[in-house]
Amino acid sequence: MRAALMWTVNDFPAYAMLSGWSTKGKFACPAYTRMNRMTRNSDDTPNIGHPIGGKKRISLDHKSLNQAHGYILFNCDEVQEYIREHEVNDHNPLKKRKSRKANNQREDFIQWFETRLMDEKVTEWLKVLSRGPNDVVRRYSGYVINGYRFHTTNREARLKTQNSGVTLEAVTQVLRNAKDENPKKICVTYYGAIKDIIELDYYGHEKYVLFKCDWFVDEKDKYGSPLVYFNKKCYKNDPFVLASQVQQCFFIEDPLNKNKHYVLNALPRESFDMGESLSTDAQEYDISTNLNTLRDDCEVDLVRKDLPDDIFEIPLSELHNQKAIESDHSDTSYGSDDETDYDSSTD
Repeated sequence: MRAALMWTVNDFPAYAMLSGWSTKGKFACPAYTRMNRMTRNSDDTPNIGHPIGGKKRISLDHKSLNQAHGYILFNCDEVQEYIREHEVNDHNPLKKRKSRKANNQREDFIQWFETRLMDEKVTEWLKVLSRGPNDVVRRYSGYVINGYRFHTTNREARLKTQNSGVTLEAVTQVLRNAKDENPKKICVTYYGAIKDIIELDYYGHEKYVLFKCDWFVDEKDKYGSPLVYFNKKCYKNDPFVLASQVQQCFFIEDPLNKNKHYVLNALPRESFDMGESLSTDAQEYDISTNLNTLRDDCEVDLVRKDLPDDIFEIPLSELHNQKAIESDHSDTSYGSDDETDYDSSTD
């Protein structure tokens, strides 16, 4: 038996002596094996991930930059109180302008938020958010996060695999009419394909990876299976989503309609769907009732205590008789083998 020293500071000779591994030359560092190497879709830290493939810097156009920055603002908890304040001021008939420069509420809020925090004493992070990100971003063709490997549609055009499908579940409020004061919250699922992957940089303070997607109109067939139409796109003014928020899905083309695709949800790599029956039907087993591990000699008692003891008594004379009979049988069989060999040799 060898003892393996897992961590040392600088005593590599002791590491070699205890583990039996080479600590010289190209084998000086412990090598990765099948048991300890990272899996194909492993990321360094959850919800952050890492890019794959090539990367390059591009200058983002003003519209796309506002769309990406607006999505970050509307998904930041520290900005929610300012969003509510802006909605109240924006819907006030006394302060509402006759002509609006922008029809999109998100674009209006970006301008209002920058002016609102210009002279106000707030945290440095809110100041950074109000100023907006750098228009120079990093573009990737692939990204690995949360056990998924994502590709853009341009990258997978030359591949046989499909990794551009994404699905997002979001909670939204639904109003029955304009006077409804109690909106109902429902969970809505969106389906799309990744067109671009960018890394938004807030001048070194924080970086966010976003997917720019084409969102498709979806419905369910008579069996309840979700499907989308590639020729019907929606939410064109809101294409961005955080990479940490989405899950992967695959699109299966309908044989009778090339624009109609069925959705198949994907599981992260190295994950298995065990179902809910195992967790509900599982029974706890107390090993301490059968194994007594609290003995002073540090030995485990393998005698079961949950079953009654059965004792079989055999007289000593009968035991000797059984042994004698067994020995006679063994001698007889050995002698018969010798006679057979002798007869075959004489012939």
